[in-house]
Amino acid sequence: MGVATENNLPQPYAEETILALLDSIGLSRPVAIKPLKVTAAFHIIYVLTYPRAIIAPLLRSDRPLPSSGEEKEVDLILRISGNHVPRIKTENETAILTWLREHTSIPVPDVVAFDVTSANPLGCEYLICNRCPGQAISDIYSTLSEAQIDSILLQLMNILLELHQHHITVGPMLDEHFWFTGDIPRYFSKEETFTTLNYRGPFNSFTDYVSAAVRSYLHVADIHPSLQSPLAPYRPRIAAFLDRLPALAGDTPTERDFYLAHKDLHFANILYDPATDRITAILDWEFAGTVPYPQWDPVRAFLWNAQPGQESFDEKYRLRDRFWQLCREHGAAVLAETEWLDPRLENMHFVRNALRGITTNVPRGLHPEAVERWFGDLEKGLAYFQL
Repeated sequence: MGVATENNLPQPYAEETILALLDSIGLSRPVAIKPLKVTAAFHIIYVLTYPRAIIAPLLRSDRPLPSSGEEKEVDLILRISGNHVPRIKTENETAILTWLREHTSIPVPDVVAFDVTSANPLGCEYLICNRCPGQAISDIYSTLSEAQIDSILLQLMNILLELHQHHITVGPMLDEHFWFTGDIPRYFSKEETFTTLNYRGPFNSFTDYVSAAVRSYLHVADIHPSLQSPLAPYRPRIAAFLDRLPALAGDTPTERDFYLAHKDLHFANILYDPATDRITAILDWEFAGTVPYPQWDPVRAFLWNAQPGQESFDEKYRLRDRFWQLCREHGAAVLAETEWLDPRLENMHFVRNALRGITTNVPRGLHPEAVERWFGDLEKGLAYFQL
């Protein structure tokens, strides 16, 4: 995946600079500004505390306003982005949050203000939204009962059902495995840019998506010396695969239907209020996008409690099994159908995903233990098409 480093994050800001931003966008001055200490790869965060009467008109009336500790005060979140993915990431998240607010009942932050450029007093992109009530499930997971966990799983079932019932216009894609701006000078010549190294879309079908992704991976293979020799024996077969893709395109629902997916739905991104037993917010939609249904959880983050170690890994899969069981029991078995039903599309996926793994990790020297598996998947996918 793209490597987000602290070198790409903005430095802490003086309070006067933040006040200058708020003045420039016509937002009242807060009674307090505090940095929020979080482990965030793509942004730094400040908490802006306001009188409730000033902020309430800017937000949805059907959503509770979290308190900063004083009954008459509420918080906004100012998230200032690094330069990892100029414009696109902020644009993507604000558009998705706005769409979710207008078309669903899914609890998400309300967008108060944003800028996808650096032409502001901060000199960086930013997003201001309300601070949602509740606690990250990852922070309180060990305190939850099995009944509470089942309730959370059922609420997530309903959230996913609502999310998947909407057919939206497919837009450009943003993937966490893209080459970010900070990566490019370290691994490529100055001629390469975010645009030359990554595919974007939008795509009309899964086949179109695979074709564009594979071509972008081959471009990386052409220009990075660590990839030229390992992939050389496969290049004629991959070229033949690309030539055949238009004829392989079909008209199955999996081929043409795309669904909006969060793609990183672990428990650190889900807020919950134990007192009301309700999920209060789904956070961090910056890499959300439209995908074929089997790819709604591409990094297998769903239901992970965000803790390191094998025990956490095992618990994630225990919860996933329980989630599928509850889906079947409550008439939502469609959510459990996460496998590729069309072997043709599955093997296209093998080719694309294998090349993604090879071309985004080998240049960085990451995950050497997985390289043999990726080449095996590449061989498997090409062999299916008799290439």
